[in-house]
Amino acid sequence: MFIYIKNLSTDFEVHRNWLAITSSLPISKWYFENRSEWTLDYPPFFGWFEYFLSKFAYYIDSEMLVIDNLGYKSTSTILFQRFSVIISDSLFILSTLLLSNYIYNIIIKNNKNNNNNNNNNNSNNLHWYHDKSFIISSIIILNPGLLMVDHIHFQYNGFLKGILILSIYFLVRGNILIGSILFCVLLNFKHIYMYMAPAFFVYLLKYYCLKSNSNDNTTLKVNHSGGKQQQQQQQQQEFTIFGIKIFNLIKLGISVLSIFLISLGPFFYMGQIQQLISRLFPFGRGLSHAYWAPNFWSIYNFLDRVLLFNGLYKKIPFFKNIIIPDQVTGNLTSGLVGSETQSHILLPKITPQITLLITILFLIPSIYSILKNKSWKHFILGICQSSFTFFMFGWHVHEKAIIMITIPMGFLCLVNNKFSKLYFLLSTIGHYSLFPLLFQVEEIPTRILILVTYTLLVYLSFISSSSNNSNHSNNNNNNNNNNNNNNNNNNNNNNNNNNNNNNNNNNNNNNNNNNNSKQRKCSFSLGLYWFEKIYLFGIILLEIFNVFIHPVFLAHIQRFSFISLMITSVYTSVGIIYCYLFTFKLIFKNEF
Repeated sequence: MFIYIKNLSTDFEVHRNWLAITSSLPISKWYFENRSEWTLDYPPFFGWFEYFLSKFAYYIDSEMLVIDNLGYKSTSTILFQRFSVIISDSLFILSTLLLSNYIYNIIIKNNKNNNNNNNNNNSNNLHWYHDKSFIISSIIILNPGLLMVDHIHFQYNGFLKGILILSIYFLVRGNILIGSILFCVLLNFKHIYMYMAPAFFVYLLKYYCLKSNSNDNTTLKVNHSGGKQQQQQQQQQEFTIFGIKIFNLIKLGISVLSIFLISLGPFFYMGQIQQLISRLFPFGRGLSHAYWAPNFWSIYNFLDRVLLFNGLYKKIPFFKNIIIPDQVTGNLTSGLVGSETQSHILLPKITPQITLLITILFLIPSIYSILKNKSWKHFILGICQSSFTFFMFGWHVHEKAIIMITIPMGFLCLVNNKFSKLYFLLSTIGHYSLFPLLFQVEEIPTRILILVTYTLLVYLSFISSSSNNSNHSNNNNNNNNNNNNNNNNNNNNNNNNNNNNNNNNNNNNNNNNNNNSKQRKCSFSLGLYWFEKIYLFGIILLEIFNVFIHPVFLAHIQRFSFISLMITSVYTSVGIIYCYLFTFKLIFKNEF
């Protein structure tokens, strides 16, 4: 990625400026400094992270730490920032390996209860390309969105996702306090992870702070040795009032509040909490980003544009009496960010309060998914659906937030074919929606190569996993047949009968082997419907338009200068909304 030294995104200057702010100014001035338009607007823990990095940056190039050096981009500065992202990604890689390995072990331990020793030996001797833990880790670590956003565009999402995955890992293992503390730390690094907070809140409230019923089947299906007895003893010793585990509630409350006190306490003490909040939640930026995130509001904005086109709204009875001056055309496709430039002309104005109410309403499925079952699958799906809902209906959502959905969803992509299909569609469409971030001519082949390679990798991974599942089930059938045959042989006292039985056994095994070979020859299919295939093919046509047609024939016309971004946003919005509705089906039909 070091070939991208000349073409730098604005986020390079954003983080360079934050290095300068945190290293040059006392904490009391962090959230007041405004000599650059790229002011510090992340929570305090990220400011301290930048401060930590600045201690190393001083020995690389101290000029990058001067606040007045706006736009400073020496080669050593660029390399330092690149390497800081790469090194911090080690936490993301480690946490992914931990969680994927633990999930895989859960599946193996469940299977051991039903399989004999031979099956266990077979499952332990898998080829690396059949190992689900390896497949899941590869799919997540090689996420193309993370590669494009962090290592080409430039951010620290991998480091933050590492904290998130580590939090999920400890919660799934039953280390509730550690997992909760890590998630609170994450919120104080980047507040956008509030998208996931409802899922974490419901999970902790239901399974840690509230007393579970004796007939409740929501307990984790896998326990470590002695886990059940220890859990029963803890339930007998728990002190509850109105079904609330008081001591658990106190421990959780102290853990959570301690993290926020460490992060926000100094600003309460200095009387700057209002200034901090105004930086973290700049509602004046408007409903949509300059490039509309591919969500519900993209379709809403587009509809307002379509109705205005050539006075189309005059043909609709509801709008025909509305008089719109010729000079008023709205600026939703102008690329501007301020909310005053983003007023809808015909459709009702959307406020932050409206987006919040709609978001709360559509959060119900994620809460339902967690409430009905404590399993890791329901918990992770609840996290994904919660993030998805905020992405769909939130205020001023960035397109980069799609990786907050695709990365945790990767842990579910091998649960069954329906999850594989969902991940394949969401990954392809969602990561394609990030293409406008890499708009330089020399970046176009790279972005295409990244997405195409990853999509093929995902598909081949699903084939490998499916092949292993079919072989494993066939081996189970063979072993069962062999056991039955051996029992028949032991019960027979007549040598002739034994010979006949052995022949029959051999025939049965041969038939099974033939069936196995036939099944192995069957090709894997994601089960894509015809309209899904057509939609995916449309992405190819859209990219041809964006790369070859728009720059040559339309980009120089002011009226159509942003049409490429608008079409990309709207087209990918349709596909992502479809994937969002797909998650509803998985949750309410319990297709796990």
